[in-house]
Amino acid sequence: MPIIVSFEYIGEKSAALPLQPEVLLGYVHIYNPNSFDLNDWPVYVRFTQDNFSFSDNIHENGNNLRFRSLGGNLLNYFLGEWYQGEFGEAFVQIPTLSANSTTTIKVTYQPGTNNDLSNFSAVALQILSGLYAEWRFCHPSNYTIYDSGGSSWNGQIIYLSENYINKTTGYFDIALQSGYENWVDNGGAKCPFRDVTKTPPFTWEAFIYPSSGCNECQLIGTLQNQRGSQIYILYGDTIRALVWDGDYSATAQLENLNFENWLHVAGLFDENYIALYVNESNTSAAVPSNITDFNPDNNLLRIELNEDDITTWDPNTFIRADYIRHWSRILSESEITLLRNHYSVATSRFPNKVCVLNWTEDKPQVFIECS
Repeated sequence: MPIIVSFEYIGEKSAALPLQPEVLLGYVHIYNPNSFDLNDWPVYVRFTQDNFSFSDNIHENGNNLRFRSLGGNLLNYFLGEWYQGEFGEAFVQIPTLSANSTTTIKVTYQPGTNNDLSNFSAVALQILSGLYAEWRFCHPSNYTIYDSGGSSWNGQIIYLSENYINKTTGYFDIALQSGYENWVDNGGAKCPFRDVTKTPPFTWEAFIYPSSGCNECQLIGTLQNQRGSQIYILYGDTIRALVWDGDYSATAQLENLNFENWLHVAGLFDENYIALYVNESNTSAAVPSNITDFNPDNNLLRIELNEDDITTWDPNTFIRADYIRHWSRILSESEITLLRNHYSVATSRFPNKVCVLNWTEDKPQVFIECS
């Protein structure tokens, strides 16, 4: 169910809206090419330097932005990541998107206020708690990955060159790509050690696109010198979840996966077991009672890097990640299914929560930036 969203910035022009001394900034045009109506449908609005002027009148976090119908009614919405002068985003719920037609809404700002009218709950299909960190790579930096989950667990991108862009277009957003190109390692990131990697339960969740040539590349993990935990991509078509302390280990592995496609991956690390879910397949393994610390050496967390800070081993291979999350609990099977089949997003405005939207696995959003 594709939806085409474009933003028309017209500049700061006074507008008289009921009971609101607001200023009109522009319009969002949403085209529904489907043969059926969509109701209470969230759309994504992306503000960039190409389509928006981040003036001093706009709050540094975008808080004074408003989204209204052409008749002036305030719509349900929530603001996501905002990097003043560079990038901002909003998720706006449209009451009705009529079939084969375009719906237009207003974007305004309210001078002299820092009041954010975001309503996470009103836009959500469901809200899941227990998130610790989310790395969605939607920021403008090629040097830092920022935590959108509210725990400020930021990381450093390595192997950056002028000719290699770590951010690459993902399904919904800007994603991190690591790869081995021209005999040079590119991409990947390190996050400082935190205690949450030592003691289960926790879940690592990711939406990734591995190439078929990926060889022995850690998606996320703390494993170093045969001690720690990880989710690992083996050559060709295999993903493995592992906890290892040098003498004892537990491994859950899924084979014959369809690489060069987007895969939803969830690795569950509990005191007595680990489990691995990849799309509609799953497996599990018992954890030996000897293993009580899942990161005994307090290793940092690596994303798309192994313990030697290598991304992939074969030339012209890569891994893309649209998002990676650390949950401070075990996700249930029904939650994993929900996250696999619907788009979901976190924002530090609503820390440690994930908003699941009713966009389905049919990928209904097409983002078009208009200058």
